[in-house]
Amino acid sequence: MSPRPTARVEQLREERRRDVLGAARRVFARKGFAAAKISDIASAAGISHGLVHHYFPTKEALFVAVIEESIHGWEALIARARAMPISEWERLVYVCSIMGESSVEASEHLRIIVHASMGGDAPQPVREALDRLERHVHEPLSSLIEEAQRTGAAAAGPPGELARAWMAVTQGLAINQAVHPGMARPPIELVLRLLKA
Repeated sequence: MSPRPTARVEQLREERRRDVLGAARRVFARKGFAAAKISDIASAAGISHGLVHHYFPTKEALFVAVIEESIHGWEALIARARAMPISEWERLVYVCSIMGESSVEASEHLRIIVHASMGGDAPQPVREALDRLERHVHEPLSSLIEEAQRTGAAAAGPPGELARAWMAVTQGLAINQAVHPGMARPPIELVLRLLKA
């Protein structure tokens, strides 16, 4: 038997790594960082405990990778919004709509942040990852709000404070959805009143 081509091996490795990250996201969202165990993640991914460690040496490294995945997703969202030939307000609405959507993955990312932020005993790499994520979300969102304010479309006030208020509402909705899974989220137009001039 001939060995598999290197490209195929790398593709399989990357697919398995993504499977582990997806399983970790689900487990961290459900249990929080402190209560989650590598064995929970391995079970959710359908692989052995040792294979999880093959991809991620520690639970902290796995958590940081999940947060980095969130950061990359957020950066891609901001880049898409900035590339659209739409008004500043429409750009802000687009970003907030995606951020506030009720998809399972978006909700999981928000619950992970809430869980980890509430735990005062989070290890340093976890706290640093959360700080990076907050900066990567807060700064571009503040900038979008400020741009919409210049056109008179967004509410007056410090853009940073408005961004934090929007983030708090979005996280609160994700928690509410986790507690009451069958409850529908309010329409985005209702929540956007927080930012509308």
